[in-house]
Amino acid sequence: MIVVVGLSHRTAPIAVREKLVLESADLPEFLRALVQRPEVGEALLVSTCNRVELVAAGRSGFDSDLAQVAKACVDALASHSPGIAPHLYAHVGGAAVRHLFRVAASLDSMVLGEPQILGQVKEAYEIARRAGTVGSVLHRTLPRAIRAAKRVRTDTAIGSGQVSVPSVAVDLAREIFGDLSGHSALLVGSGEMAEAVARLLKVGGASIVVVGRTLSRAEELANTVGGSARPWTALQQSLVEADVVVTSTSAPHFVIDYEMVSAVRRARRGKNQFFIDLAVPRDVEPRIETLDGEFLYNIDDLSKVVSDSLSSRTREAASAEAIIGREAEGYDRWADAEQATPTIVQLRARLSSALEEELSRSLRGRLKHLPENDRAALLKMVESAVNRLLHQPTIRLRQAAIERSSDSLSLEQLTSAIGELFGFDAEVEAVSTPENALPDSDGESEGLGLSLAPKARVGASRS
Repeated sequence: MIVVVGLSHRTAPIAVREKLVLESADLPEFLRALVQRPEVGEALLVSTCNRVELVAAGRSGFDSDLAQVAKACVDALASHSPGIAPHLYAHVGGAAVRHLFRVAASLDSMVLGEPQILGQVKEAYEIARRAGTVGSVLHRTLPRAIRAAKRVRTDTAIGSGQVSVPSVAVDLAREIFGDLSGHSALLVGSGEMAEAVARLLKVGGASIVVVGRTLSRAEELANTVGGSARPWTALQQSLVEADVVVTSTSAPHFVIDYEMVSAVRRARRGKNQFFIDLAVPRDVEPRIETLDGEFLYNIDDLSKVVSDSLSSRTREAASAEAIIGREAEGYDRWADAEQATPTIVQLRARLSSALEEELSRSLRGRLKHLPENDRAALLKMVESAVNRLLHQPTIRLRQAAIERSSDSLSLEQLTSAIGELFGFDAEVEAVSTPENALPDSDGESEGLGLSLAPKARVGASRS
């Protein structure tokens, strides 16, 4: 079972989200430190403009105290960014699984149906996998979440239409300036979304200037949008010339502040200027909106406009939610059945060991004359015999885990009886590696439910 602890646009405005920044280069160390805690065995972190969420599992797999795992995650995030704890939320068990599936399918996104979040979930999974913080539970849970999201995109029209943050930003620029021909746009930073806005501005007729801390990178980006590049020292002068300013740096503070814009405003002789701030933390000081003729939209503002324009996607949400519900129920059944795995594995080990020991004794004695091919055939026969012997017990144990019927023996009763009969330890050691896992009921070997209350209300690096 898993927990999800985090913060999103639904629970915190950008002014709160930008307090928690976890850059990609810092994530492996953060995750490794988290799984060093005694409660946490696995973890990954999804970090976008609109959310930061830890997805974690305990050291004991399905038997972990999920409330303690969630508390450890809250503590880790709060320690990283003091003051953020009141804004964190936590989901455990089944509620956490459903939340993760909805996030991957963009049902919890500010822009319903946007495609970027699935790629960001995949990236988070890969970063954690390389960091060594993904174990058997997340190894099977994340592929299921990704599969559910793909089903939503293929089986519904929730991603239809071309409404996006970049397109809305350019539409707003047209509302301010009308025809963009003859107007200048300044790109500050090199974010993918900012580049997309710049491309659309270029198509609309605007000339593009790129300013960056690394001139070679600014030149590379300028070439992709048909513009020119300038060094960082030219930022203020470039602002004087720019009608539209698009920012997306990774700076932890404002790169364009009130005093700078005030000075630029005088040099521009009162001409209107439109700032599109796509950074989290924000690049542009919000106070500039108090200046006449200065217009500022941040990522929350733009996403809200997009969301209001997507009524057709909203109609598809019910179908998408039904798909997520079925996928989550399938996960629940698998997770229940997986509780029988430790006993099945011990049974297999006990039977295999006994049969192979007897075979080995015979091969050293009466059957020592057998050639290598025949010995291999006998070993294969032993393996097949174990599979046949365990087929029905495996089915029965998994059914007991899933059905929990009062008319038949429970999983606990069956495992206790098997342990007594075969002399297993009273406490079965949990299986911890994907290689030892039995296949899912659908044939795949992939690597439940209440929410904590009251909700603890973690924040965001850019997408």
